[in-house]
Amino acid sequence: MGGDIAIIIAGEAHHPRTDLLAVAQFMYLVPIILYILTSFLVGFNINYLEPNLFHNWADADHNSSVSHSPIIIIIKYTSIHVLPNFLNGCFLFSAYTTR
Repeated sequence: MGGDIAIIIAGEAHHPRTDLLAVAQFMYLVPIILYILTSFLVGFNINYLEPNLFHNWADADHNSSVSHSPIIIIIKYTSIHVLPNFLNGCFLFSAYTTR
């Protein structure tokens, strides 16, 4: 969903000049804020020297098969054992269904 949804909603709004401005700000600022917040939370909760984390300075044969997401690494430390597999499935599904 993108900017076209705001244009469709503008046709049905009572005051499109004022209502559309708030919708456009909400539509673009909220994902950016959530991305930055998630990046900070992941950065604060993961160790920089985590062995499963990808390090481009490491040897090629040291961690060549490691390509874990930092979010998945953090969730593996919780007691919910199904959640990392579920999120990996969601990430793969999202990657395969994009245009």
